Amino acid sequence: MSAKKTAASPMAIPAEGFRFLAMLEKNNNKAWFDEHRADYQQHLLDPLKIMVMALGPKLEKKIPGLKYDPRVNGSIFRINRDTRFSKDKRPYKTNAGVFFWAGGAEKMACPGVYIHLEAKRAMMGAGIYMIAPEHMDRYRKFVASSGARLAKAVAKAGAHGFEIAGESLKRVPSGYPQDHKYGDYLKMKGFWVHKEYPSERLTHGDLPQWIAGEITPAIDVVKVLVRALF
Repeated sequence: MSAKKTAASPMAIPAEGFRFLAMLEKNNNKAWFDEHRADYQQHLLDPLKIMVMALGPKLEKKIPGLKYDPRVNGSIFRINRDTRFSKDKRPYKTNAGVFFWAGGAEKMACPGVYIHLEAKRAMMGAGIYMIAPEHMDRYRKFVASSGARLAKAVAKAGAHGFEIAGESLKRVPSGYPQDHKYGDYLKMKGFWVHKEYPSERLTHGDLPQWIAGEITPAIDVVKVLVRALF
C-alpha cells in the first residue's frame, strides 16, 4: 500500500486530491469518474489509507480500544452514493471521510473521531453522529446523573475552537424535568464537536501528527460518550 509522492509531503493529502474533488463536483457521472479513477486512487484513496495507518496508533494512545481499518468500508467511507431511496441520483459523493471508532457496537453506533474532506474545506470532529435507539436510554440516564462530565469535555473542546453539533429534539424527553440543567444534552439525538479548516492546510507537513495534536482537546468527548453508551 503506497501512494506516489508528489510535491506534497507523503504524509499529507496532495493538492491533486482536492482538485479531484473539485472536478468531481462539476462532473458527477460514471463516465468521468471511470476516466479519472486512477487520479482518485493515487491522489486521494492511497493517501487516505496511509493517513489511517499513521494516525490510528496515535489516536489509540489517547482512546484505549480505538478501532481503525485502512480499507474502504473500514475507516474510509465509500465515495459511491446510495441513491436507491434518494431523488438525488448523482452517483458519487463530492467529499471523502475517514472514521476511527471506539465502543462495544457496530462502527456507526460508536463514538469516534471523523475527518471530512471537501474541495475547499476540511473538518475534524469527535463524538457520535447519531445515537442508536438501543443506546438512547443509557445515554439519557448518564446525562441526567453525570452530565457535568460531558459538559466539562465540551468546554475543553470549545476552548480550542470546537463547536457542538448534532440533531436534537425540540423538547426534553418525557421522564426528565423540562428545566433539567443538562436539558439540551438530553434532547440530543447525536452528539459531536467539530472544527473546520481550509483544505490547503492538509496538503503539507506531517498530517497525522498535526491531526493528532489538533483533535486532542476534543478526545474527552469521545471517551465520555463511550462510557455513557457502553
